[in-house]
Amino acid sequence: MEEQQNEKMSPKARWIIGGIVTICLAVLIVVAIQLNKKQEPEVATEATQDKKEKTADEQIGSDLEKALSELKKDKSSEDKKTASKDKTTATKSSDPFAYLFNPSKSDDPLTFLSIDPTDLPDVPEPVVSKTEDVAGVQDDKTPNGPVAVLPTDLNQTPLPDVDDPKLSGGRLDLGEDKDDDDTIPSGGGGIHNDSITPNEEQTKPDEEQTKPDEEQTKPDEEQTKPDEEQTKPDEEQTKPDEEQTKPDEEQTKPDEEQTKPDEEALKNVSIALPEETYDRLVSYKEQQQVYNALYYGNKDDLEDREVVSLLNEMLRNYNNASETDITARQLIQSLNQSQLNDEQARVYNAQLAKLKEEIEKVTREEYVDVYVINEGSSKDQLYYAGTFKDLLNGNKDELEKAKNSEMALADQKANEAAENLRNNKLDELQRKANQKALIEAINSYQLIANYSTEAGNEAEAKRNEALRILSESVEVSDEPEIENNDTTKVETDDDNKTEPKIDDQKELKKSLDQLMEDGEYIQVLQQASAYVEQYPELEDTIKEASEKLLEQSIKDMKSNNAYKDEDTKKYLSQSYAALTGLSTVPSEISEKAQDEFYGYRLVMQAEKLIDEDPTQAVIFAHEGYKHQETDGAKAILQKANTALSEKALNMENKDDAERAYEILTVTAKGVNDTLVQTAVDRKTAYGYVAEGEKQYSAGEIKEAIVYGSEANRLYPEKNLGGDLVKEAADKLLEDAEKKDKEELLEDYNLIVNIKGLDDNTKEQVKNRKAVMDILDRVATLKEDTQDVVTSTQQGLFYLNEAVKAAGKTGWSDEEKAEIQDQYNAYISDMLAQAKTWSTGSDEDKNNAAVYYKVIAKKGDYAGDGIKSDASNALKELGYQ
Repeated sequence: MEEQQNEKMSPKARWIIGGIVTICLAVLIVVAIQLNKKQEPEVATEATQDKKEKTADEQIGSDLEKALSELKKDKSSEDKKTASKDKTTATKSSDPFAYLFNPSKSDDPLTFLSIDPTDLPDVPEPVVSKTEDVAGVQDDKTPNGPVAVLPTDLNQTPLPDVDDPKLSGGRLDLGEDKDDDDTIPSGGGGIHNDSITPNEEQTKPDEEQTKPDEEQTKPDEEQTKPDEEQTKPDEEQTKPDEEQTKPDEEQTKPDEEQTKPDEEALKNVSIALPEETYDRLVSYKEQQQVYNALYYGNKDDLEDREVVSLLNEMLRNYNNASETDITARQLIQSLNQSQLNDEQARVYNAQLAKLKEEIEKVTREEYVDVYVINEGSSKDQLYYAGTFKDLLNGNKDELEKAKNSEMALADQKANEAAENLRNNKLDELQRKANQKALIEAINSYQLIANYSTEAGNEAEAKRNEALRILSESVEVSDEPEIENNDTTKVETDDDNKTEPKIDDQKELKKSLDQLMEDGEYIQVLQQASAYVEQYPELEDTIKEASEKLLEQSIKDMKSNNAYKDEDTKKYLSQSYAALTGLSTVPSEISEKAQDEFYGYRLVMQAEKLIDEDPTQAVIFAHEGYKHQETDGAKAILQKANTALSEKALNMENKDDAERAYEILTVTAKGVNDTLVQTAVDRKTAYGYVAEGEKQYSAGEIKEAIVYGSEANRLYPEKNLGGDLVKEAADKLLEDAEKKDKEELLEDYNLIVNIKGLDDNTKEQVKNRKAVMDILDRVATLKEDTQDVVTSTQQGLFYLNEAVKAAGKTGWSDEEKAEIQDQYNAYISDMLAQAKTWSTGSDEDKNNAAVYYKVIAKKGDYAGDGIKSDASNALKELGYQ
């Protein structure tokens, strides 16, 4: 009948029965051994195997049937599948307790419990307690061995009802779902899952109850020693007994706190984080402090979308650059772009770039239209008028005067230099000086042509003539001579003179025709020129060879080999020498050759002058490229421009550097636009510094700062305006005592955004601004009556920064002490409020704990004594 019942039972019920029977049998064996030491081992074995004849077993079976009937009513227990099967089954059986038995003996693991009592050693006599209802083991850790606590009558101790509160919620938990809190206490009740191994201290009693001695309960090592995975399931399945029986908060506390129930655990209390950047910016927006919103928003890395959105909104206050004040201009020029890749960031970046461009234009327009046109030199007037034509507002009369003045000066320099260079009696220094004067004249002609289209033709013509004279005066290297390839002549041994090898005109014509066929036009010209007087009909041959040589040369000059291949360069030099040096070449072909070769020869001259004189090299390469426009010529022009730009960076003479950038503004146009912009910026930076110095002398300190700062922004490598902005900033700071708070902040806002200001001065002003802004922010936070606790904490965070920054302001000790006094007063107010709250409601006590904790943890400048007192007061309130 039992077998029929087993068939009807679910696997889970069979699993429970197996576990209970196993435990009970193990306990009976221990008792039998102790009470019947002299009995033969076979008796114990027989009793073990014949369990159906035992009255106690029958009673247990009856009790189990009752428990099972109750279990069927419990849907939550029925719904849980045995998740521990895969973790605790050594033999891969469907029965989770199969590893306790020897499955090779029978299909029914409950029938063959492989325990041989003859192999069990003697154990100490157990002490039977008749006061306990639950079977268990207690270890008093004495050398006398374990104490077995057994029920007075096994037959009279039924299994606890499933609704027993001791079974954690009235349900049997089989350890199948690690998220289920209804767990059977391992130290109480009659059902215990031996496959679970809790932590060491809490599992000793159960181990000693069911396994008093390792050799008693483990006759077969394979049966009783499952692998580590079987004996150590998930952590949640092995919750300590104490935690299982204490569902309240104390279950989760450390062992030390659990073992000391008399000590009440300290409650945790959290403090507010420092104020978020966005919240601070919103406050500045509400107070119309646009400077601070932009300044402190820019301090963030602009990776916060809300911050970027707010800055974008703030920038709309300056949609008209011409009406933007000086301080805001400098602030906007200092803002960074966001690195976010979203629509809001793109809108912000585009608006910022547009504003910066407009501000730069406004500054330049003011400089050009007001200062340069009215006060600048004629050369500067023409340069800026030609470079920034869109910035001019009339001023035609002034510019016409400047053009005439500069033209007259250039003519004078060019004529004198040309006359001197034609003299050929100059030493090297004189020749260099006249070449420099000629370069200045060429530059002036270029500025006039660049500005004025109506005078462009005249200025351009004069420029070209001056450049030709300069080219002819430059001795880069010896021009290659025409090689003597005349095969019709031979040297005699007597007088070292040449004589004709042949006198027959037919033979000569035949030789020249062969050379023409082979494309040896230079040799044709050489040989025909030698016999043209003797044979005038050779003039036709000379003309034909000249035309073909020029045609071939033009083709070669337009190839990349003209500037890279040494043989091609040598051939072109020979061609030019033949076409322009032989008098027999027709004049119209010789003149055309000079024009065609002019650009190429200038580029070749430039290439050889790049290291020696990059200024001349740039002029020659630019003119040569204009004539040829080949990739080879462009490459040499690029190289020359770069060389001049690098040299100008290290030029100590201001005039030389400005002239270099004036030249580069023209020569790099259309070839390297980035270099053009660099040249324009650096030339303008020199002009800004000069104007800033004039403004400072006139008492316009802020105007001087703007021009000096802009000069440093345009030419950061040189920091041209560094001395100017340092002097102007110091002047503003000297007058600080005479100014009210608003004026001071305005000056600080300007200074902290200066480009090129020395780090020491700028750092001091940054910290002064920070202190003043923090004190304002703390005062604003105090007005927050909706969340006083949070705002007060954030105020303390800010004040820590204020005291820290005050030490770096350069202020006097008295001024620093005032900041510390405000800090101390703030701490005192917090302590007084916390003390009042500490005797109030639970909410008040919690608020007091918050104050104490923030002072103890974040009161950096409150002093160790105050921080320690706050920490002690926190503990007295029961908080950690």
